[in-house]
Amino acid sequence: MNEKQPESQPKQRRRYYDEEFKRNAVELLERGERSAVQLSRELGISDCSLGKWKRQYGKEARSAGSSAQAEQTRIAQLERQVEYLSRQRDILKKALAILGQEPSDSTK
Repeated sequence: MNEKQPESQPKQRRRYYDEEFKRNAVELLERGERSAVQLSRELGISDCSLGKWKRQYGKEARSAGSSAQAEQTRIAQLERQVEYLSRQRDILKKALAILGQEPSDSTK
């Protein structure tokens, strides 16, 4: 029996969009002039992709990113302060050790 195997469909290539395109698409969506479905049809993308891009590049993501940046700045500042205070502590320990030593009696 010679069965024919189904002809393989040519594979669709995955389309990649640059970050600028994604940001522009999200900006258009956030203006509210068109629905997500309508905009995705016009741009030739899936509405799922548009939703994902909105979570990634939308207003909420930008505000979360700015708060994360502020947090990182605060952490760096606190790390510098810890380093400074550790150096001060070490200096004080050495000074106390020096002051606590009895003078050496070299006239014996």
